[in-house]
Amino acid sequence: MLKTKQFIMIWSMFSCGTFAGLLIIGQLSKIGLEQSGITNGFILAVIYALFNAFGRVQWGIISDRIGRNKSLLAMFIIQVLAYIVLPFATTPIILMLGVAAVGFTFGGMLTVFPALTGDLFGMKNFGLNYGFVITAWGVGGVFGPLVGGLIRDFTGGYVYSYIISGILSIVGAVLALKIASITTQDIEKSTT
Repeated sequence: MLKTKQFIMIWSMFSCGTFAGLLIIGQLSKIGLEQSGITNGFILAVIYALFNAFGRVQWGIISDRIGRNKSLLAMFIIQVLAYIVLPFATTPIILMLGVAAVGFTFGGMLTVFPALTGDLFGMKNFGLNYGFVITAWGVGGVFGPLVGGLIRDFTGGYVYSYIISGILSIVGAVLALKIASITTQDIEKSTT
């Protein structure tokens, strides 16, 4: 599995999605206060958590119906749109909607990537295979919040965090399109 293009693409997509999401999520309380005057940052964290949980269930259902690649493509496109809107979210309602969209799609990724890993590489070594795939979440989880905090410290705002998150989401969408063109037969050929 580690030698396949599909693994590299899945890992890169997952890393982009995690990095992009956590770049913003790590700053939710400050974003709420500084950007739209939400004095209780806990509100945004609750909205994020609720939509994250809802996204895990819903995207599982969606991906079973339309496929993993189309689901990932849709999630990344929703994220791009959210990151386009978020710099202009100066009212609490718009900011809450943007955070809900990010939470909904971020939660969905944690459902769809394991399923995609199983679809592409089978269930025989799923535990080990997905163990390698989820290291992407760890990388994004370490560097996303770090970069988000540094950007805030250096620029005094969040616009560049939104831009970076949007770009990473575009990369994720492109990878979702590209991996859809690679078939399971290609994996079998590259592993034999």
